[in-house]
Order: sequence, then C-alpha cells, then structure tokens
Amino acid sequence: MAGSWRKGRVLACSLAIVTVGAGSTVGERDTSPATEPAMITGRILLAEGQVRFSGEPPAGAEIDMSADAYCRDQYDEVVMDRPVRVGSGGGLADVLVRVVNAPASGTAPEAEALLDQAGCVYTPGSVAVRVGQPLVIRNSDATLHNVRVVPASNDGFNLGQPMAGIQSTRSFETPEIGIPVRCDIHGWMMASIHVLEHEYFEITGEDGTFMLPALPAGDYEIEAWHPTLGIVSGRVTVTAGGAPPLTLEFRAA
Repeated sequence: MAGSWRKGRVLACSLAIVTVGAGSTVGERDTSPATEPAMITGRILLAEGQVRFSGEPPAGAEIDMSADAYCRDQYDEVVMDRPVRVGSGGGLADVLVRVVNAPASGTAPEAEALLDQAGCVYTPGSVAVRVGQPLVIRNSDATLHNVRVVPASNDGFNLGQPMAGIQSTRSFETPEIGIPVRCDIHGWMMASIHVLEHEYFEITGEDGTFMLPALPAGDYEIEAWHPTLGIVSGRVTVTAGGAPPLTLEFRAA
C-alpha cells in the first residue's frame, strides 16, 4: 500500500498569479459585504481556480510506525510525513479556500462530513464544515486511536476509539479556521478542522484545484489557508458573464 491517500482532478488555470512568500498575506482584508448591482439578479457561477506551490517543496520526514505493528503492516514501503503535498503542475493539496466577504448563507446542511482514521493517518488531512453541521469521526483501523481536538473558540474534546468501525459525531457552534486534531498514541497523526458560517469554501484536492458555489455579482476576497505555509489571498470580480479562473500561489521561503 502506498503512502499517498487522497484523490484530485486536473485543471489548468490562466489568470495572473497572486504570489506571496509562505506565511504572508496579500493586501489588507476587506470584510465589507459584496454588493449586487440592481440589474443583476440570482447567483452567478464563480469559475474554478487552483492553489499552487512555487519552488522546491519541503522533503518531509520518514514516519516511524514500528511502535504499532498494525500501523506498520498497512504499508509495504516507507511512509513519509509531507505537510506540503504538491502534485503534478505544482498544485497544492489540503488547502482551505474560502470567500472572506461572503454573502449570508442559509442553514447548515444536515449531511454529515467525515474525518476518518485509515491506515493510521487522518483522511482527509483537512476537513471543513458549516457551523452546526454534524462531523462524523470514525476509526477504520483495528487499533486504538484517540482524537484530541483543541479549538480556540469552540469546545474541545478527546475521544478514545479502540476498535475498527467505532465512530462519534460532533458539531461546532462558532466559526473557526485551523482547529488542530492530533492522536496522542500515534504522534504523526495530525489534521485540521475548519468551521465556517457560510457555504463558500472548498478543500483543494491532489492537484490544488477548487470550485466555489455560485455567488451574486460583486467583488470578493478569496483566501487560501494552509496549516504550515500560512495564508495567501486574491480578489475576483463576478459579473453577469461569470468570473475568470483564479490562481493563488504559495512559494518556498
């Protein structure tokens, strides 16, 4: 079994790239609501985009799973811890892309989101939910895991999940980006939970691409958040004709 755990889709994007160093933010944040001209009604599709990484990504480190025979035996090759996962063409995975000055949304969906433990890693490495949306946390491994969630604004918890198939459901009441998730038993297991008050977000796949829901016409700030690289942001204008693709780029320090 290989040490690569997620899927993506391929997309080429053509807009001028917004580029900053790791951990930096482009421009000042404008939190004013987007406006909709009177002659335009309904919602208009925001075009697809991509988050990229420029330069040589960090090599990562070998994960030593020898203390747990179950985890070790899930792989027939060395598993690497790569917090910066760059696909072909420079696409960056596991990035939360969200509209900062998003319009108001309706109630949270009843559909459950999932954070799984499979192969002794969190899958996906980054998961996003709406305020109040149920998040299922599942152990798919035949070994003991614990799930320690340490928010800054929401209630934290620490779940013990000793067997395959066990799961718990939790929700969050306050918007919060980058809630850390760890397993105290397997120190290499880390993930992030994001809680948003609106629907205008997505987590990038293996190729770094994203597609946000339809937006009213207006000017929007789009932010990309990565757990180790920080934040980059750019702006897009949605008109009656739609919006051009947007490329956001992190680069090596």
